[in-house]
Amino acid sequence: MSQLQPRPGSIVTTRTTTPPRTVPTDTGVWFVAGLSDRGQTTPTLVQSLQDFINIFGTRQTYSVLYDAVETFFREGGARAYIGRVVGPAAVVAFKNLNDNAAAVSLVAKAKGPGAFGNVITVQVQNPGAGGTASSFSLQVVDTGYPGGTLTEQSPDFTSQAAAIAWAQSNSQLITLTLGASSLFPQNAAASALATGNDDRASVTDTQWRAALTGFTRDLGPGQVTQIGRTTTTAHADTLAHAAANNRTAILDGPDSPTVATVTTAATTQRGTNDEYGALFAPWIVIPGLVAGTTRIVPPSALVCAKCGKNDGAGKSPNNPAAGIDGVGSFVIGLSQPAYDNGSGVDVTRDAMYTLGVNQIVFRYGNYEVFGWRTLVDPNGAKGDWINLGNRRLAMAMVAKGLAIAENFILEEIDGQGRVFARFNGMLSAMCADYFTLGSLYGVRPEDAYSVDTGPQVNTIATIGNRELHAAISARMSPDSELVVIEIAKVPVTQNL
Repeated sequence: MSQLQPRPGSIVTTRTTTPPRTVPTDTGVWFVAGLSDRGQTTPTLVQSLQDFINIFGTRQTYSVLYDAVETFFREGGARAYIGRVVGPAAVVAFKNLNDNAAAVSLVAKAKGPGAFGNVITVQVQNPGAGGTASSFSLQVVDTGYPGGTLTEQSPDFTSQAAAIAWAQSNSQLITLTLGASSLFPQNAAASALATGNDDRASVTDTQWRAALTGFTRDLGPGQVTQIGRTTTTAHADTLAHAAANNRTAILDGPDSPTVATVTTAATTQRGTNDEYGALFAPWIVIPGLVAGTTRIVPPSALVCAKCGKNDGAGKSPNNPAAGIDGVGSFVIGLSQPAYDNGSGVDVTRDAMYTLGVNQIVFRYGNYEVFGWRTLVDPNGAKGDWINLGNRRLAMAMVAKGLAIAENFILEEIDGQGRVFARFNGMLSAMCADYFTLGSLYGVRPEDAYSVDTGPQVNTIATIGNRELHAAISARMSPDSELVVIEIAKVPVTQNL
């Protein structure tokens, strides 16, 4: 019999298994692949620029990733998964920690490939003579750590397994793997890991594609970018990833003053996965690291930041992160101030917009995102998907639908229809939330959406196959791309 606890009060319990993981539904997350100086190649969540620096290092002249991440957080973004790109022959720096007989007890490896690992040193302490002492410890030092030297002192280990577990969970610098010897490593002076190399000179589309693949579907919805990449293949790969993983591709247009170059980058992607992403141009200018200097950053950093900021403020994913909700606070200029073909900037913008280019513009004293279309041809078969907000809303509904569906896995399908009714109720409540936000179009809920879990979708055959089905139909609200105001002058002698 459990002991009664006084109220008010608190109870802390322990358990041997972790609770079930919540299905991610945050549509404001940015999945960004890019080059960095250090860090693991597995996707890593960062929630500030300092997080990024601690894990992936400081700014590098060969990469726009640092500048893009800084822009993302300064413009209101909150969560970004970084997919580090390295070359095909990248090597993780390592050092063998030997026992007294020169056999390998443990292998210390840097957390990620690259030359940064070559300045990490490991010192074995207190193992005793002959490698047979009851404990040992490690001191790990990184003299090249961002912001200064980082020293990690381990506790005393009474087994090799304990050392491996400590490195996995507590060290920012190394991992440990078991060597051939079961003896402890012997006392030794600090010495550096070696042979680390990121092989970035050999990076091709294959490695960028691998970074995208690392952003597995279970990480949830959001925007995805190969930062600064403007090739046809890079754009196609990003769109394909978005289509396969319920995400939205935000593509960087070429940083070119030539209108045709930019529009061709957009129209080339029409026809395949074009409803899953949008292209933005030109690139933006932000303050430099030294007073009086500037940096040029791909526009996706601003766009994805505004998506994250608006979603985090409780706005619907259908709401465009553009116009007044797309104003930059850190942006001080544009790499291409205006696209003008001689007919006037506004005319050119309209023509580029029709061809799938969303522009960043200077407007009423602010730099802002001023377009919210997918790559879909507005006159083509998929014209209904021209609204980028509708794409993001569909992404959100899929993610939340999956989260709801998790509650029904291995649920009994009863003959009275109770499970169908509960499933319908939860999905209808989700749709009602978006209707309340104005994202589903209709005077009444029944005009805007319907959820069917009846016998047309849950047939005898599907039930017999132990399946639970639902069909949602939704009318997604359009956005107002053109606002027209008519003013009529009325004589003072005439009633209004």
